Amino acid sequence: MTHHHSSIARRHFIAFVAATVAAITPQAYAQSNAPIKIGAILDQSGPVAPLGQFTRAGIDMALKEVNAAGGVRGRQIELVSLNSESKPDLAASLAVRLSGDADVMAIIGGNFASSSNSIGATVEKQAIAYITPTALLNDAQAKWKYSYFTLAEFSDMAKQILVYAQKKGYKKAGLIRVEREYGEQGSKFLHQFAAQYGVTLVAEERGADGDRDFTAQLTKIRQANPDFLVVWFANPGGSLVLKNARQLGMTQPMMAPISMDGSVTIKLAGQAAEGVVITSQIAGSEPLPRQKAFIDAYAKAHPDAPEPNSFEAVGYDLVKMTVEALKKVDPPYTRAKVRDAINALDYQGAGTVVKYKNRNGPSEETLVMIQASKGHFVLAK
Repeated sequence: MTHHHSSIARRHFIAFVAATVAAITPQAYAQSNAPIKIGAILDQSGPVAPLGQFTRAGIDMALKEVNAAGGVRGRQIELVSLNSESKPDLAASLAVRLSGDADVMAIIGGNFASSSNSIGATVEKQAIAYITPTALLNDAQAKWKYSYFTLAEFSDMAKQILVYAQKKGYKKAGLIRVEREYGEQGSKFLHQFAAQYGVTLVAEERGADGDRDFTAQLTKIRQANPDFLVVWFANPGGSLVLKNARQLGMTQPMMAPISMDGSVTIKLAGQAAEGVVITSQIAGSEPLPRQKAFIDAYAKAHPDAPEPNSFEAVGYDLVKMTVEALKKVDPPYTRAKVRDAINALDYQGAGTVVKYKNRNGPSEETLVMIQASKGHFVLAK
């Protein structure tokens, strides 16, 4: 090639590079390096604040891990977190607010049934994917196209309690439950399935989340002489029920749903928690192989309380699942692409196992039965 031709070639190359650089606008460059936003609506105050705080602990742990490892294609994950204060109406308005931010690719959160139902109904209209640390409530939710659940269904929790009762030879059940919708669901399914497992509910009493003494309700249940007691509550109320029952001299075995999972039950109820059996999604002292890495990381992050509960594990999974979906999507990211990737997830995590292509709730192997033993939770025997 002559010097003249070489000079022409260089000029053409330089012109090409200049045109290419000029085509990359400041806005496009900013988008390519900007954090990827995930919205979060968490109940950080109000009656179910403990659940929201546990979930947030798991979320923060996963975010730290993901971002320390470089994020997704070099982009950090930014959490836009809002407090729904245990108020379903507020949760719905916050979902609208997050949906209005075009940079938010998905939403996570909603820590009890009423909140997640409000958020879910909203995201169906807004067409943005939503992964919630709660359980499917009804057939209508099972048909939703943008909402994905991670907790075992209440019907499955009720069945697991009854299966365990049958295994132990218990015939008569007493039930004390929270009076809101969560407790209504527990009562409904226990009544629906009890006969199939040879169990009869001989007494049922109710209380509110904020009640601080359940002696009157438990006295009535004691008079029915049940073989075991189901405490369908969340903390702190549920732990007070355990204490009040033992103070009344009730020696019956006690069982509870996932809302009583975690070291907070042992901390609040003290010795009264010993032996309580709980439907859970992780046994902090006896993890399954798929949970081992999370347990080890959690123990390093929380040396003073090294055993996570289901809500911390599922909070961790909310982020990991969203990130796994993002990694399967080619930029530029859109809500539709992210939703389709979540819908295709086949994920075995710390707190949940999902195959969303089949259904928008977790698989059966998500649920385990745990038991408080000497200040720890182990798999129930």
